[in-house]
Amino acid sequence: MKQITVSEIIKQLTSFGITNKLEQAHFLGQADHESTGFTKLSEDTRYRFGRAKVIWPNRKSVIKAKQDELKAKDDDFCPQPWLFNTVYGSRMGNERNGTNDNDGFDYRGGGIFQLTGTDNHLAFMNWLHKNGKYLSLTLDKVDEFVKSKEGAILSAIWFWQANGIGSAARADNITKVSIAINGGTIGLEERLELTEKYKKELGV
Repeated sequence: MKQITVSEIIKQLTSFGITNKLEQAHFLGQADHESTGFTKLSEDTRYRFGRAKVIWPNRKSVIKAKQDELKAKDDDFCPQPWLFNTVYGSRMGNERNGTNDNDGFDYRGGGIFQLTGTDNHLAFMNWLHKNGKYLSLTLDKVDEFVKSKEGAILSAIWFWQANGIGSAARADNITKVSIAINGGTIGLEERLELTEKYKKELGV
C-alpha cells in the first residue's frame, strides 16, 4: 500500500466541510504524528514492559505482575495479544461477548488517528452508513477498513468532527487538540513542530 499523501487528506477534509486552513494544519500535524509520517495505519504491537507501564499507568500493577511472572526485564517485549487485551479489553465497548473475545487486540489503534475500541469503530461505521458510504461494511470488518488508506482518513475525519475538535484547532490551541486526539500530551513538542510545518505549507 502506498503512503497516504497530504493532498489526499486535504481533498477528503474539504469534501466534509473542513476548509479552514488553520484547522487543516492542526489535523495534518496530529495525523502526521499519530501515524509516524502517514506510514503506520495500525498500532505497533511491540511494547516493552518499561514503556507499557508509562503509557498505561492505570494498568501498571497488572503489567508489572505479568513482567514478574515472566521474569522479564523492562527492555523485554510484552506478550501479545495479552497486552492489548489487558489495557483495552474491558473498556471502550470491548468484551461485549465475554472476556476472551480478543476485542482489545482486534480493535487496537488504527488509521491516521489510531482509532481504538469497539465503540469508536461501531460509531464510525454507522457514520459511514448515514453518509451513504460502504453500506455493506459490518462491524467485524470495520477494523480492517480503518487500516486502509481511505478508511484511515475517513475514520480520522469522523473522530475529529464527532469530538468537536475543530473549534480548538481554529483557536490554535495545540494542547487542547492533542488531548482530544491522544487523551494526554504525549509527543506534544513534535505535534507542535508538525502543526507549525503544515501552517507554513498551507499559508496560515
